[in-house]
Amino acid sequence: MLFHNWLKDDSKIILFDGAFGTELIKRGLKPGKVPDLLNIENPEIITEIHKSYYDAGSDMCQSNTFGSTPINLKRHNIEGKITNIIEKALDNIKKAYRPGHLIVGDIGPTGEFRPPVGNASSEEWYSSFKTQTELLEGGVDLFHIETISDLEEMLAAIHAVKDVSNKPLIASITYKKTKRGYFTIMGDSLEKCIKTLENEKVDVVGANCTLGSYDMLDLVKQTTELTDLPISIKPNAGKPRIEGTKTLYDQPISEFVSDIQKMIDLGVKIVGGCCGTTPETIKEIRKIIDSNKY
Repeated sequence: MLFHNWLKDDSKIILFDGAFGTELIKRGLKPGKVPDLLNIENPEIITEIHKSYYDAGSDMCQSNTFGSTPINLKRHNIEGKITNIIEKALDNIKKAYRPGHLIVGDIGPTGEFRPPVGNASSEEWYSSFKTQTELLEGGVDLFHIETISDLEEMLAAIHAVKDVSNKPLIASITYKKTKRGYFTIMGDSLEKCIKTLENEKVDVVGANCTLGSYDMLDLVKQTTELTDLPISIKPNAGKPRIEGTKTLYDQPISEFVSDIQKMIDLGVKIVGGCCGTTPETIKEIRKIIDSNKY
């Protein structure tokens, strides 16, 4: 399998895509609109964004299915459209796909927390992720569970994916930097998360979102000391700045890419971008990857 071959190849740095929501907002996505619904309503835009990342040099791009779980879609009264949403998402990315590259099934958080914050249970999470995985499985090469801030929700997602599919799995958690180190908002430490993911035998451990490239670089230094598994990193383009209803990211691409270079030098296997990054960001990362021999 191509992804496994890439992981075994010491000379291969895998380039992921960048932010999807950022690109949708540029194209007029309104606050409160479910991005996944655009797979049906405006498929040309979805394919255009996927193509822009493949063209920029991404080895693999992920489907526009971040929020395509029954739990999340139910909040917007569109859970009945889940099959159509995911089928269209796969159609849209396949139109942009090119041979020798990969399609990643994107699985984001449900948006529901467990008590006392919310009412979600591990069983409900599992069922929701399993439905999403079953619909994605036939059209993707691997899965990326991302932006999860509760280790219990991550476990539910991992178990759901593994019960449906034998395809490779990247598990990315989102962390906050505190005076005591890096923790999820539910209080799980970086070390606890890494060890838990190792025990679950995921193919790749990762971190994405929340942190800009500078803080993510520090997290990478700690992560490399905690695990021998391949590492995937997708930082934000610095800290967000709110201007009216818009969220802006001002970090220069050159600064972001410089931090990515340092992460690669530390041993990170998969690099890409989260909020605020663009196809131009990915294009510049492609340049540094191609100009070095690892």
